[in-house]
Amino acid sequence: MTQETRRRRLAAAGLALVVTLATLLAGTGCVASRQEPGQATAAVAGALAEAGSAGETARIAVGLLDDGRITGPVADAALLDQLRVLDDAESALTTLVPPDAASAARRTTGLAAVGDVSDAVVAARSWVAVRSGGDLAGAAGADPEVPASADDALSELATALDATDAALAEAGGP
Repeated sequence: MTQETRRRRLAAAGLALVVTLATLLAGTGCVASRQEPGQATAAVAGALAEAGSAGETARIAVGLLDDGRITGPVADAALLDQLRVLDDAESALTTLVPPDAASAARRTTGLAAVGDVSDAVVAARSWVAVRSGGDLAGAAGADPEVPASADDALSELATALDATDAALAEAGGP
C-alpha cells in the first residue's frame, strides 16, 4: 500500500467519523437542553421543596437529640442523609438551563437558599459531634462554624428554612 493510498483512506475514515458524529449530535441535540418557563419554575420549586424537607428533618433530629430521645450517631446519620438530599437539590438547580431571565433569577435565589440550608445542616452536624463528645468537643462557642447549643443550631436551621420558604413562594410553590 502506497503512502498516498494510506492518506486517502485516513482522510475518508476521518470524514466518515465527522459525518457520523455530526449525525449523532444532530439527532440528540448538542445544544443545552431548553425548558419552557413553567418547567423551569417547577424544577426550581421541586428542588426548594426537597431542601425545605431536608432542613425540617435536620431540625427534628437536632431537637430529638437535644431532648435525649435519640443518640448522637442516629442524629448524625439523619443529618448526613439530609446532606445527600441537599446535594440532589443543588444538582437539580445547577444543571437547570433557564429559558428566560425570570427563571434564571429563580434558580439563583434557589441555589442560595439550598446553600443556606446545607450550611445550617453542616453546622448542626458539628453541634451533634460536640454534643456526642466527638473531635469537636472543645469547639462549641469557640469556633464560629460550630453552634454553641441546640438552640443556636435550630435558629440557624430556622433562618435557612425561612429563606427556602421565601424562594419557594417566589418560584410559585406552596
